[in-house]
This record gives sequence, structure tokens and C-alpha cells, in this order.
Amino acid sequence: MARPREFDEDHVLEKALHVFWEKGYDAASLADLQEATGLTKSSLYKAFESKEGLFRRVVDRYHDNHLAFREHALAHPTPRLIAESLLEGIVVLHTGKNTPSGCLVTFAALACSADARPLSDELLESRNAFERRLRERFESVKQAGPLPEGMTSHDAAVFVSTFIQGLAVQARGGATRRQLRQLVAAVLKSWPAN
Repeated sequence: MARPREFDEDHVLEKALHVFWEKGYDAASLADLQEATGLTKSSLYKAFESKEGLFRRVVDRYHDNHLAFREHALAHPTPRLIAESLLEGIVVLHTGKNTPSGCLVTFAALACSADARPLSDELLESRNAFERRLRERFESVKQAGPLPEGMTSHDAAVFVSTFIQGLAVQARGGATRRQLRQLVAAVLKSWPAN
């Protein structure tokens, strides 16, 4: 019979999430993860098989717990309301009081070494998959409200996705929630009212 785990997995995953979110995948050392979680190296490997295995679990947790607002945003009935809700959710995420600034996925994907390139590619594909969903949603509701002048659903989705990445960089650089909201308000001025 296998011995039961002697640690709270939710607690460990939350602590590891903060380490990866703050430092990125490559810069987060096993020592950092051990210190944050209180686990030994052998316990981490026994529970998660590898640093990469732990990171994958953390990314799943990040999607479930920190990006769930995206589903609510996509449910809005017009393109502008979708964009507005999505960008507000992103601003709150990037400037949370109890989380590191910026985006775990963005920084982990950008700061991966050549050895971690497959992991980086998966993270980029995850971002691209959401961009495709956003494009499909814009396309399905474009009769209910206009897109910015001259933009297709594809253009609007790429624009919003790229702007989201820029907000992550601004937040990591120290921009406040108020400052990010001002940027969002400026961008939404070019988006026709519903």
C-alpha cells in the first residue's frame, strides 16, 4: 500500500504557482520551489515527477483559478462588451494584490531556454488557441455590434490578444491598475459603442 502524501497538494501548487509567476519557468530553481513549498527535492519529484511536471500542474491551476473570467467575457452578446470585459479581467489579473504582476504564461513562454522550448511552444499554442476562440466569438456576434472600423474578426482578436500581452509587460514594469485602466479606456475609444 502506498503511503499517503504528507503535504497539502493545493497549498504546494499555490506556492509553486507564485514562484513560477514571479520568476518564470527557467529562473525558478528547485531551491526556490523547495523553499516556497517546504518540500524536499525527493518529495517534489515523487509527487510531480519533475520541475516541468510541477509547472504543468501550476499552469492548469492558473487557467482554472486565474483565467476563468475569460469564459464570462466571451459570453457577452457584442464584440465591444466582450473586449471590455476581457480587458478589465486582464487588468485585475495583472495587478492583483495577492499575486505577482503580469502574466504567468506570457513570461514563462518568453523566458524559456532552448532546453524548455517545447514547453514554451505549448504555452504559445495555448495563447493562440484562446485568440482563435476570441476570433470565432467576435465572428459569431458581429451582427449584434460593430468591430472597430476596418477590422475583421481576425484582426480584432489579434489586436486584443496583442494588447493583452502589452498590458502584462506594463504591469510587470510597475504600471498600476489605474494606469492600465486608462490604457484600456483609450483603446476602447476606437471601438464603436454597442
